Parts: sequence; structure tokens; C-alpha cells
Amino acid sequence: AALEPVRHDLRQATKEHSARAGVSDSFLAKLQASLLWQKLHHTVRRTLLLLERLKTGGGGKKRASPEDLVRLYDSVLISLGEMSKLDGYKVEERLMGQVEARSRCAKAYRCYYTAESYGAVDKWAEARVLYERAGELRDEAERLYSDYELIGLGGEGTSDEPRVGRGEDAASLQALGSLVEGAKARAHAQAVLLKLRGGSPAVVEAGRGLGKLSLDGQPAAVADVPLLQRLDHFTAVDHERIIDFPPNLETVACKPILFDIARNQIQLPDLSQRLKAKKSTWSSYLGFSR
Repeated sequence: AALEPVRHDLRQATKEHSARAGVSDSFLAKLQASLLWQKLHHTVRRTLLLLERLKTGGGGKKRASPEDLVRLYDSVLISLGEMSKLDGYKVEERLMGQVEARSRCAKAYRCYYTAESYGAVDKWAEARVLYERAGELRDEAERLYSDYELIGLGGEGTSDEPRVGRGEDAASLQALGSLVEGAKARAHAQAVLLKLRGGSPAVVEAGRGLGKLSLDGQPAAVADVPLLQRLDHFTAVDHERIIDFPPNLETVACKPILFDIARNQIQLPDLSQRLKAKKSTWSSYLGFSR
């Protein structure tokens, strides 16, 4: 909100042609650069805090996807790029060094989550290369922070000015180092497993050779034997069969003829005494009923 009045005054000052207007113009330009610096700095900090919240799924929300995190890191890099081009600040070597260090940190995280996106679609070779690059960027950020120690954003300014340095990114850099080391090992293992599942000729031949091995020295001709019929023997075949399906036809025993003729010998009791005799009336003949 404070930028608009300053920009308005700066436009008015540029229209005047006097020594006083020149001094005012220079002062307003520096004020505008300072306000822009603070705005961009707090925008970067806000986005980084949002990223930390999204990574952990804070606030009861589900964790963001790697693609969403990459887009947020892109916005951080855009803001840092604008900060490095502001007049009055880009000549400060130590200050620009720290901005570059934070940029390397953001690029490292962006590279890491880009690798996570590749890993989600089983492109582990590409993911491993990106993990390596993320580790390199993280090391570069550490070296830059070592060269340019924590200073105020306005040079040797007051403590009220926003600051940037290793103190704000130390935890992120340390966490990224652990993430990258674990991710590289995971990507390498997944790449090997994917190659095995791909059925390369060497793997298929090795599987066939293993299937011919037997503990008793005899050829293991078990390809046609279902697993349920050889539970006590370990074998490795190309295509494991658990049961025979459809099952083999088997004859079914006929029902003994005794059950057919025994029914003829059953004598049922006489129930005539229990039945009531049906009474006939004239009304029944005439079609009336009581």
C-alpha cells in the first residue's frame, strides 16, 4: 500500500526540471527500491513458510503434490530474481551473495521435487540424475552462506530491517541433505528393480538357469507340477502355477441301486381313521355354501 504514494510522487518529480526535483527524484527512487525489497523479501518468507506447511500436511490438510511444490518454488525464484535487480542493492556484493545462496537453496528443493515427480511415474534414471543435481545445488548454497555471513538486508543497517542468511535456511539445508541422500539410494534401488521387472535377456536367462537347478543333483523338471503338489521343494520357474485350472476330469461314483429299490419296500401307515368324511348337502349341489 505504501508503494503507490511513492510511485505517484516519483512520477510527479520526474515531470519537474529543477535541482530540487532531482534530489527528490533520487530520494524517492531509493525509497521505492527499499519498499520493493521489503515487499519481495516478505513475499519469499511467506511462500517458504507455506511450503513448509504443505510439506508436512499441517492444519489437517493432505500433503501437497510434488508438482504443486515445484510451482511454489518457481515463484520464490522469480521474487529472488527481482530482488537481485533492484537499484541500490545489486551493488552490495555480500547482500547479493546471500540472495544467490537462497536462490540455490530454492533451486535445490525445486530439483528435488521435480525428481519426485519423475519417480512417481517410474522414471528412476531421470530422478536419480535430478537428485544428484539437487545435492550439488545444496552444497553450493552452503558454500555461499559460508562466504557471506548473516547481514542485514540494507547492508550494515538497523535490526528493524528484514534479514536473510544461513540462520533462516540452515534447517532447510540440513533436512534437504538427508532427503537427497536417502532419495538417491531409493532411486538406485528402484531403477534396478524396474530393470529386473522389465525382463532383460540376461535376467530371463538367469531365471531359466535357476529353474533347472535341484538340491539332489537331478534336473528339476517341475514346470508342469503345480505349487500345491510340491510344497516341500523350492524351485524357480518362469511362470509359477499354483493349481491346475481347470481341474482334470475325474469319474464320479454312481449311486448304489439299493437306494432306488429300497423306496419300493417302504410301507406307509394307514391314516384313513384320521381323515374326516366329507359331508354332502343339498346346498353343495345347488351351488350354495354355508
